[in-house]
Amino acid sequence: MRFRVRDRALAIAVVMTTLVVIVLAGLQYRWSNEVSEATGVRLADTLQLSMVNWHLDFLRNFSEICLTMRVDPESGSEDDLQQYARRFAEWRAVARYPELVGGVYFVGAGSARPEARRLNPTTRQFQVDEWPSRFPSRAELLASSNTLPVDGGGNHGSRADSTRLAESFIGEAVRGWRFDPGIPALLHPVVYNAAESAGLAVAPEPAGWIVIELNDRVIATKIFPDLAHRYFQGTDGLDYEVAVVAGSGAHRVIYSSDQDFGREEVVDADGVMNVFGRAPREPAGSSLKVFHETSNTGGPGASASISWFPLVRDAPADQDWQLIVRHRRGGPLGAFVTDMHRRDLAISFGVLLMLVVSMAMLVITSSRAQRLATLQMDFVTAVSHELRTPLTVISSAADNIAQGVVHGKDQLTQYGSVIGHQVRQLSTLVEQVLLFAATSKGPLRVNLQPVEVPELIDVTLASTAGLIQAAQFTVDREIEPNLPPVMGDLVALSQCLQNLMTNALKYGREQHWMGIRARVAQNGANGREVQVSVSDRGIGIDKADLPHIFQPFYRSPSAAAAQVHGTGLGLALAKRIADAMKGQLTVTSEPGRGSTFTLHLPIADPPDRTESEIA
Repeated sequence: MRFRVRDRALAIAVVMTTLVVIVLAGLQYRWSNEVSEATGVRLADTLQLSMVNWHLDFLRNFSEICLTMRVDPESGSEDDLQQYARRFAEWRAVARYPELVGGVYFVGAGSARPEARRLNPTTRQFQVDEWPSRFPSRAELLASSNTLPVDGGGNHGSRADSTRLAESFIGEAVRGWRFDPGIPALLHPVVYNAAESAGLAVAPEPAGWIVIELNDRVIATKIFPDLAHRYFQGTDGLDYEVAVVAGSGAHRVIYSSDQDFGREEVVDADGVMNVFGRAPREPAGSSLKVFHETSNTGGPGASASISWFPLVRDAPADQDWQLIVRHRRGGPLGAFVTDMHRRDLAISFGVLLMLVVSMAMLVITSSRAQRLATLQMDFVTAVSHELRTPLTVISSAADNIAQGVVHGKDQLTQYGSVIGHQVRQLSTLVEQVLLFAATSKGPLRVNLQPVEVPELIDVTLASTAGLIQAAQFTVDREIEPNLPPVMGDLVALSQCLQNLMTNALKYGREQHWMGIRARVAQNGANGREVQVSVSDRGIGIDKADLPHIFQPFYRSPSAAAAQVHGTGLGLALAKRIADAMKGQLTVTSEPGRGSTFTLHLPIADPPDRTESEIA
């Protein structure tokens, strides 16, 4: 009943522990997902901010040129061109990259391939020069300037609408700049007599264009590297691989922080941004894409709005520049966040698993400790009972002798025999307890030497003859002739067999029979060996008790029900002695039909082999 209550409590504890671990695992999985999501958002925010700042800083170099070169020409005289020359000199004096501008050109609205004037920075004069072939033609310049909407019939609306249209065109022409990434260059239409043109019904054509040619070598070797180190720099160099490519498909690499990065399409980029505003592969949307959703967006891939002032955002797709970044350490950030999430989950579930294992070991250890404590208390009770009976008999016999109750030699002899028997029982019990204590502290010390099996059996039967005779047992001996000697300690092996025989006398007392067998086994547990068996026809052992009968202090419930006295040390000591002899002790049993304990002992080496090895 006591074990049943304890087992029920243990089962409840295991169930509660399992539920707690399942809840913790679910919470840990949820928390890990939240941490991973927060990490992804934080990294995406940081990357987006770096790319936006990179973009603004890059366009600031162009904006400074555009704002400084802002001129309101009226007549197209040389004074107007000199204004551009003076403004350009002012810009070069304060510019961060004065060598960024490769040349400043002015072209009038003349022939299809008109003559151009180029600014001489030294003399600050525009001199006649050839119109570079890489520059757009007059028709292309007109087409790029004539971008104002018309009505469905191709006519402008009322005269008021036409006036507003012309004014809008003129204002845009005065202020507007366009970047041509194919050259690269900044283009600005020039409109004269803006006040007079305000009343026209149609928008006037530009009278000319200012073209500021940019030095692509300076952009690739100075501006882009500086921007990369300014916005993507880590403690040990660049945290990201950075590339700027032009065009789509067979693109051209303008700048790359690494030798091969950007030459092929980067499918695992952490961030992609079209520098001049065209959303990648989408008719509309943001021009900045990062690997994860950011804190100011509701979905992956969206980004903060970006301003391209004062440049327009109509660069052709085959000429547009694209910024591509990818994390250098640990692969792409998306894969890094995923790996970190998996690693955190693995560590978390590993800790939970260790917790489960630790709790299971604690429960098992606690259960075993409780069971051992119970067995020890049973042992104390059994030893007390085993001690009390002989002491009571000895004390009673001594009192009778001292008080003169015993008369004659025959009575004295009888009392002396009883006292001697009880003393031997006490000595046997004390020897078992002392031997168990000695074996518990360390390995049993034995003197291994060849032992003859028939001699071993005779010595053991002689030491237990009194018990066998008192129990009125019949001993059935079957020993094979010419048994080889075994390696062992005669005294220890005799103690082992004596414990087995005493056990047979206790549990087979109703049948009063004990069998002793000794034979050679060719395929035993230790190869060729000698097996000594002690059998009885008693109550037997249940299968559930067989794994525990060699444990110290253990006594089966069937033995307790049959009121068989004992300490639970006999079989445990026999097992330890067998192990010390490099042998084994096994048991076969069937409830109600008895048990057989078999001692497996290794055969001693032949004398000639021993002598040769010693020599």
